[in-house]
Amino acid sequence: MKYCEICGKEFGDGVSFCPSCGAKLSERAQGFIDLDETTETSVPTAPSVSTVPAVQPGQPPVPTMTSNAPPDAVVLKSSAPIPSKTGWTKWGYIASLVLAVVTAGVGLLGVFFVFIIEHLQMEHHRGKIRRIKFKFVDGASSDDIYNRLQPVLSRKYGDKMEIDREGDTIAVHYNSIIYDINLKDDSTFCVWWRKSIAGAFFSFNEWKLYKKVRTGTAIIAYELQQAFGIK
Repeated sequence: MKYCEICGKEFGDGVSFCPSCGAKLSERAQGFIDLDETTETSVPTAPSVSTVPAVQPGQPPVPTMTSNAPPDAVVLKSSAPIPSKTGWTKWGYIASLVLAVVTAGVGLLGVFFVFIIEHLQMEHHRGKIRRIKFKFVDGASSDDIYNRLQPVLSRKYGDKMEIDREGDTIAVHYNSIIYDINLKDDSTFCVWWRKSIAGAFFSFNEWKLYKKVRTGTAIIAYELQQAFGIK
């Protein structure tokens, strides 16, 4: 009995090609073996496959760049909002309201005091967010940033987030806030947020603004670092 050396399919005399895999069977060395003989055969090995990652169509390659950012430069692990500094105030309001009930309204002064402290702290933290130094690469230009960041924002956020070029600055418009990406000389960047025209006229909720800034800054910084392979 004869079997195809490639796939093991049994075949009869006079067959030129394997009925199963199509291998040529004209000669013994080219494809079949008589199992009545003790002939050893080698198992065909699969061709090697390249492990070089393919470049996505329409996606420019990531620039090969180094970073000399200081060790305290921030690297975000996710696009989650920057942590709030006012989480304690809810307990302050609760304690003040309980005190107001117990003291026949005197605790309302505590509510007013917590309110003032909360807004001062929000304003202070919003300013600090503008000055956070995020780790980046050396020598990146505005064109590099636009070419890498624009496809990502369009694919993931669509019309909710628009990227524009204002002079030499890349600006991202999101949720009535404009975020300017400012490159620094020490391989870092800052995200300078500012209200858009609509946001300046129609935004009066300071707590909502604070949440917008924490959310938008984190998204833009994280996506920019990911686009340049910063881990």
